[in-house]
Amino acid sequence: MIEWSKVEQLANKHLSALIYNSEYNFDSQVISIADKIFADKSTKMIMIAGPSASGKTTFANLLADRLEFLGVKAHRISTDDYFIDRDKTAVLPSGLLDMDSLNSIDVKLLTYTIESIIEGRPVVVPRFDFIEGRRAGDTREIVPESADITIVEGIHALNPVLLGKYEMHDDRIVGVYISPRRDFKLPSGRTIAPVELRLLRRILRDHYSRGHSLQNTLAQWSEVLKAERVNIYPFVHLASYTVDSVYDYELLVYKRCLGNSLDAVPHKWTDNIREALKEVGEVPDMIIPETSLLNEFIKGGRIE
Repeated sequence: MIEWSKVEQLANKHLSALIYNSEYNFDSQVISIADKIFADKSTKMIMIAGPSASGKTTFANLLADRLEFLGVKAHRISTDDYFIDRDKTAVLPSGLLDMDSLNSIDVKLLTYTIESIIEGRPVVVPRFDFIEGRRAGDTREIVPESADITIVEGIHALNPVLLGKYEMHDDRIVGVYISPRRDFKLPSGRTIAPVELRLLRRILRDHYSRGHSLQNTLAQWSEVLKAERVNIYPFVHLASYTVDSVYDYELLVYKRCLGNSLDAVPHKWTDNIREALKEVGEVPDMIIPETSLLNEFIKGGRIE
C-alpha cells in the first residue's frame, strides 16, 4: 500500500528525489534478476508475461540492457509482433475483436521461432503495425550464438503452448511475471487498485501509441480482464521471478496527461479513478528519465 499523502509531501519538497527513488526501486529488480540469470549460465530463453499495461516491454528492454552490460548478447521478441491481421481476427459475442486470446496470435510461427532459437537456428521475426492493424512488410533476423539469451515478452509468454516440445522447468528457460502489485491510498481513504492503475496506463498508451479513443479502450476493458483470467493467471505459478511495476510518483504523471478528460466519459471502470485523481495535486512540470517504464504509456519523457 502506498500512502499518497507521503508521496505528495516528498513531491512538494523534492520532486527529483521522489522520481529518482521510484526509478531506483524498479531498476533494482531488473538488476537483481539479470544478475541471477547471468550467474546461472544455462539460460537461453527468458519468457516475460503479465496482464495488460504491466510494463512488459520496458522490463524486457532494461533486462536486455543489463545482460548486455554483463557481456551477454540479448535478443528481444514481442509476441505482439505475431498477431494475425486485424481483418482476420475473430469477433467476440460482444462484437469486439478477440485480441487477447491465443486465437489472435500466429501460434505456429511463434512456437517455431522459440524452438529454433533454443536449438540455435536462425529465425526471421515479423513486425506488427498497430496503426494499420496488420503485419508490416519489414522483418529482422535473429542468429543465436551459444552464449546468447533471447527475451520473449507478451501476455501469453508463460503459456506452455508457446514452448512447443520444451517445458518451462527446462534449465534453459526462465519465466518472469510482471504486474503492478500495490494499491495507492488517497487521503480520503479511497484507493486505486493495481487493476485500475493498469487501466490508466492502457488509456494513455492506446491514445498515444495505438490510435484508440478513450471510449474504445473502455469498451474493450471488460474483455481484456476476462481474457487475463483465462490466458495469464493460470500460468503465473510457472514464473521463477515476480516483478512489481508500480512507481510511487506515476499518479502525478497521469494527472498531468489526462487532465479532466475522464469527466467527459463517465464509466463504471473510471468512476473511482476520476474521483481519486481529484485528490492528486498538480506539479508544474517534471522530467521522466528516458529509461523509465512510464514512457511505455505516455508520449515522450517531458510532461509540462
